[in-house]
Amino acid sequence: MLKKQYAVLLVDDSEDDRLFMRRALSKNSNLNIIWEAHDGDEGIAYLSGEAPFDDRIKYPFPDVLILDLKMPRKTGYDVLEWLHSKSNNHLIIVVVSGSFLPTDIAKSFALGASAYHKKSAIKEEQELILSDIERLIEARS
Repeated sequence: MLKKQYAVLLVDDSEDDRLFMRRALSKNSNLNIIWEAHDGDEGIAYLSGEAPFDDRIKYPFPDVLILDLKMPRKTGYDVLEWLHSKSNNHLIIVVVSGSFLPTDIAKSFALGASAYHKKSAIKEEQELILSDIERLIEARS
């Protein structure tokens, strides 16, 4: 059981996919979306605390990153590579992608992803993603 509030950064270029994740996360009061980044550039800016995200009280560092792979400008891989170079071992990184190619899955884990899920609008599959996030949080506690 989750014991406190966990901050979630959602990085996905698709408004529809962000909406699906927002709805799924709203069912768990312990997981709060603190920001929705529209591409990898904005995700890295948020994570690094660059302006306009330099106020960590207003823009706290997340506990969980939900990351799409295929985005314009900087991709999810770019975000993973950037994070990998920073050694953010405490950040739970959940890749949620439209791709289920073995190479995408393997590369994501090699770059530090904690979990990998295929995007879905199906309620049961979204619940599996949430269960996995809860399991990962409990394992880190």
